[in-house]
Amino acid sequence: MRPSHTYFSTSQTAQMLGLSVGTVQRMVSAGVLQAYTTQGGHRRILADSVRQYCQAKGVPASAGRPANASLCIVHDASMPALIRQTLGQMDHLQLASHPLELAGLREDCAAFFIDAHVAWLDWAALQRPLQRAANARFIIYNSADLRPQQLQAVAQHALLYPGDITAELVTGVMLGLGAWSAPPTPALSQRH
Repeated sequence: MRPSHTYFSTSQTAQMLGLSVGTVQRMVSAGVLQAYTTQGGHRRILADSVRQYCQAKGVPASAGRPANASLCIVHDASMPALIRQTLGQMDHLQLASHPLELAGLREDCAAFFIDAHVAWLDWAALQRPLQRAANARFIIYNSADLRPQQLQAVAQHALLYPGDITAELVTGVMLGLGAWSAPPTPALSQRH
């Protein structure tokens, strides 16, 4: 893994290192891994910290990286805690409610979900991230609340979704992009 300022969730870090979430939480508490806590109470672990840990323990660099492309959800601070918690548990997903959280986005980001209620976003310059993630999809949720000039600015670069974000919406996009594979469904029992 190359040095960056990307952050991983506790579950992503646990998956990458082959550890339990509880062990990663204890490592953060002990200062073994550097992290910060989001407004929602979730830990975000600095990728450089994971890389340094891997180097110190002799773990191959490929283990310190999620296997699939990532998704980013740029949300307003008013996102309900339950949906934030549910989305925060999903692998390969980065939640961002502040511009600084976007600074270290992965280059293989497959999709951006952007809340139309985000006040700090420069809607006229939405195409700017296309330079960093040229193949990424942009989905604007709560798009029914955009002003006409905002709609005009984003319509050519983004898919518009009038409703609020849900875990099902994110999972559907992840499946469509091949960034996540659904767990096998149990076979239905046949009645005789």
